[in-house]
Formats: sequence, structure tokens, C-alpha cells
Amino acid sequence: MNADSTAQRYAEALFGIGQSSGKLAVFQQNAEDFLGVLKSSKDLMTSLSHPNIRREQRKAIINQVLAGSPYDHVFANFVRLVVERGRIMYYPRIVSSFVGLRDNADGRLRGVVFSATPLSDVQMAHLKSKVQAKLQHEVVFEARIDESLIGGLRVEVNGRVFDSSVKHYLEQMRESMINSGNQ
Repeated sequence: MNADSTAQRYAEALFGIGQSSGKLAVFQQNAEDFLGVLKSSKDLMTSLSHPNIRREQRKAIINQVLAGSPYDHVFANFVRLVVERGRIMYYPRIVSSFVGLRDNADGRLRGVVFSATPLSDVQMAHLKSKVQAKLQHEVVFEARIDESLIGGLRVEVNGRVFDSSVKHYLEQMRESMINSGNQ
């Protein structure tokens, strides 16, 4: 079984439990927070995933990490299960799959806005309302800086690309000039 299908199975299990208990938002917050903990401590991730560390040691480590944590007890037990079964290396994919399942259930799309310079909150809100009106779905954007765009924006949502960047315009102009010169 590949990593993506393993992660998807775990995400579906967590999603199902969260949905039936009405704790999807809590589980997502806990999952993203714990992912941040793992990313900020490479030693923790190594000790929870290294094959030379025995299962009992890994269980003791995760129990110590989760002791007194603010996480929901069902979510904490889910993390313990992931660690016990030696699947913690899939955790980032599990979280990503869980968020995708939740977005899908809520009719939400995720996208990325590339700009040459940071956008203001007002600009992001305006862009978000325009894209949501066009796609008829709630959209959550991640903003990224891409100085190669020179100016303008490139928006990617659900496999669709809206490119109004200067770079894109110049590339189209170049292609047009090349094609008109070949005639």
C-alpha cells in the first residue's frame, strides 16, 4: 500500500469520527497544531519514526508529549494509534487529506495567489470575493510571493489557473511575435 492511500485511510477514519461526534473543527485545529509541533521539532519526529527506537519507547515519548496537552482526548488517542502503528511519517499527508475531506464536505476550495509583492488585506478580500463569485464556492487562499511575475497576479484554484501577471502577458506577446514572424 502506498503512502497516499495509507494517509487517506487514516484521514477518513479521523474525519468519520469527527463528523459523527461533531468535532471536525476541533480535530482540524488539533491536527494542524500537532503538525506544527512535529515540524518544529525534528528530534521528536525522528524519535517517533526511527526504526531503531522500540515501540514501547515511542509510546512513552508520545504519551509524554500528549500529557497535559490541550488536544481533544479522542484526537490524542488517534495520534497515539498513528505512532503505535509506525505511521507518523505519514502524518503531514494525513492532515492534508483530512483538511481536503473537510473542505469537500463544506463545499470549500483551496487556492494559491501568487503575486510579485505582498497583497494588502483589502486586495485579498476583493480578490477572494471575485473568485468566489466566479466559481460559486467558498475559497481559502494561501498567498505566495513570486517576484518573477513582475506585476499582476496568478491564481490557482482547483486545477484552474487565472493568470494576469506581467510575465504571462510578456510571454504571450513573445509567442505572438514569433508566430507572426513565421507567416
